[in-house]
Amino acid sequence: MQRLIRGAIVAAVSAASFVLPVLAAPAQQDNQAIITSPTDGQAVAGLAPIFGTATSNDFARYEIAYGSDPNPNDAWQPFATAEVILRDAQLGVWDTTNLPAGTYMIRLRVIRPDGNFAEDIVRGLIVGPAATATPQATPTDVPPPPTFETETQATIQPTIVIEQPPTSTPEPVVAGGSTDDSAAARRDGNSGLDLSRFSSACINGVWCSVGVFFLLGALGIGRWGMRRLLKQMQERENQ
Repeated sequence: MQRLIRGAIVAAVSAASFVLPVLAAPAQQDNQAIITSPTDGQAVAGLAPIFGTATSNDFARYEIAYGSDPNPNDAWQPFATAEVILRDAQLGVWDTTNLPAGTYMIRLRVIRPDGNFAEDIVRGLIVGPAATATPQATPTDVPPPPTFETETQATIQPTIVIEQPPTSTPEPVVAGGSTDDSAAARRDGNSGLDLSRFSSACINGVWCSVGVFFLLGALGIGRWGMRRLLKQMQERENQ
């Protein structure tokens, strides 16, 4: 029985020797300096917001700075700092309005009270036209532009038409007749034309006469009707 008690005590002490160091160990440090936007090689302009995470279990502040890319002298210009922990939020705004065109990089540092820090750097940020833009190749198989011959304007000479006076054509002499016969025929033709005009004038006169006749008849009927009406009115008054 005593042996069993001693074995249990030894086992408990052995287990405690493994568990207690684990419980006594401090929690793992949560140091994060992450830039999520912009990303490497992105083009930015104007006021560019900086998004990311700045946390630490032993937190003092975070700082954002920019520099040229490449940056052989390790020269940085801070533009945003805060003493608050942020996760997946806007950390600051980078004003690129007055910066010369070129490539830059930005750096986020999460600084602890002892001066140590964690950092993240985004490289190749393009401000304005790309400094190392690849020139477009000029194709060599493009045909030359077509050439056009200069058109010669022809001088148009006006054609002058001279009218000749009409010439009288001699009338042919008909066999068995004379020129007097042809003249008589022309007179007959002219007389026939005059007769047609005369007949149309007669027809117009007839229609005018008929119209005048109907007009006079209408006036006579109207007068007779008026007299009849007046007579009836007088008879009614006498009665």
